[in-house]
Amino acid sequence: MDFKLLKTFVTIAYTESFSKTAEILNYAQSSISEQIKKLENQLETILFERLGNHIRLTNDGKIFLSYAKKILHLYDEAVASLSSSSPQIIKGELRIAITETLCFYRLPKLLRDYHTHYPHVDVKIKMGNCYDFPSWIKKNIIDIAFVLDDQTDHQDIISEILFNEPLVLVVNKDHSFATRKTVSPYNLKGENLILTQKGSKYRSLFENYLMNIGIFPDSLLEFESTEAIKHFVINGLGISFLPRSTIKKELLSGDLHEISLPDKNFNIPAQVLYHNNKWISPPLQALLDLTHTLKNAE
Repeated sequence: MDFKLLKTFVTIAYTESFSKTAEILNYAQSSISEQIKKLENQLETILFERLGNHIRLTNDGKIFLSYAKKILHLYDEAVASLSSSSPQIIKGELRIAITETLCFYRLPKLLRDYHTHYPHVDVKIKMGNCYDFPSWIKKNIIDIAFVLDDQTDHQDIISEILFNEPLVLVVNKDHSFATRKTVSPYNLKGENLILTQKGSKYRSLFENYLMNIGIFPDSLLEFESTEAIKHFVINGLGISFLPRSTIKKELLSGDLHEISLPDKNFNIPAQVLYHNNKWISPPLQALLDLTHTLKNAE
């Protein structure tokens, strides 16, 4: 049996969506449908009921799901054990979820070093919202996640703080705040804010701070891309609140200016997450070992 079909089936069972599964596994949605049809033909049964835009497992699908998960788990162990029999060569697959900020600005060196030391590992990286990552870990969609989030207790998930990421207000060089090192939070009244998408922990942190002292922006622009946010701030469309690591280049060039609030310093922990019952394969262990180099990073 094709293990690709099993992986697709298990992912659909968890997401209850062909489109979400296609996004996670990087397939066209038509390919997902074809894979499930092929699997159902092989098993001579129907695995999913299609009710309009909703799908759910049939009784046979529920039975087969438990076996499919065991088969995939055994396959992963078998592949990793082959690599462990040759200590000098680590190979297999590693599925990593990561936030945009960490992927582009904090972890490129880590990922580059991992690829250099373990070129035979097939690394699959999925960027997304850190709120989704604990669920993905529990559903075995990913093996490990790197997040910017307050440390919270997720059942069955190990979390380890790597470093604290400073968060700062930024304006362009022509803004009236650019000549000042600090501003009162009340000076932010009526300012246009340019923020990342809802669901971002550091956006929530800033909005809750403003709300608690009764300050509301004049208007708000929302972008998923940090690069887009920086571009709009540089061009004078408003001010933003971003991790300092994302604006180092612009601070050095003078295109952006960092502002402090006299009564508040913002930080958010960067963490690594993985399931406490997950078998730590050699590829996963190798990455965990490398993450120790990030501890207390500046």
